[in-house]
Amino acid sequence: MQVEQKGSNEVIVNGNIKTLEDSHQIKEVISGRVVHGCKNIHLKINNSFSMTSTVIGFLMKLIHHDKVQLSVSVVDSRLYMLLDELCLVKIFNVRFIEQKE
Repeated sequence: MQVEQKGSNEVIVNGNIKTLEDSHQIKEVISGRVVHGCKNIHLKINNSFSMTSTVIGFLMKLIHHDKVQLSVSVVDSRLYMLLDELCLVKIFNVRFIEQKE
């Protein structure tokens, strides 16, 4: 998994989010943006069908404690369905991006 920053408020995740190290990388990059005053984060998740509970908890903290406005774009429908089942689509402002073959 790789995490990259694009602009001042966009974070792009490429690959499956599955390990604690993956979670740590995501938290580190997003926290860096927030420390520098960013209050609006867009997280784009490519090629991941899952998300660790650590990342979910971190994103909840961002929204409720740090008062960061979050939006999430997901490419894999399985991740969208997971977030929907956990009632997080509205909280995380999730939208599904359908990839054209």
